[in-house]
Amino acid sequence: MAMGLLAILAITVLGTFLIAGLCLSYAIAADANARGANGSIWGLFAFVFSPIAVPVYLLHRRELPRRTDSPGRLERIAGSIGVGVATAVIVGGIVSPPDPYSLILYAGPLIVLFVPLAFVCCYEPGWRALVA
Repeated sequence: MAMGLLAILAITVLGTFLIAGLCLSYAIAADANARGANGSIWGLFAFVFSPIAVPVYLLHRRELPRRTDSPGRLERIAGSIGVGVATAVIVGGIVSPPDPYSLILYAGPLIVLFVPLAFVCCYEPGWRALVA
């Protein structure tokens, strides 16, 4: 019985990370396409090398032209999920004891907190000035 619960927990955690990585990659690819860069390459780079791809893209994004259109609904939702889950895992790793089970216990509630916060901070017009 315990092994079955452990397998369900592992599949849930890995599935969450996979979906968050795909969402973040989609948001980066869509943003790169809207700015005239190669979105396919940036999306693949962001999925394969997530920890270093996001800071590299944010630095490279400064050199790209501004967007002519606002992000679409799907891009905003995907970006919020990707940024929120990544932030929750990082913060959970900092505040939890150093074992994977505690990280999972801390990251779950933090995801619920950080996904809406990422939407407000990254995509709401009045709050965007804080991160731009």
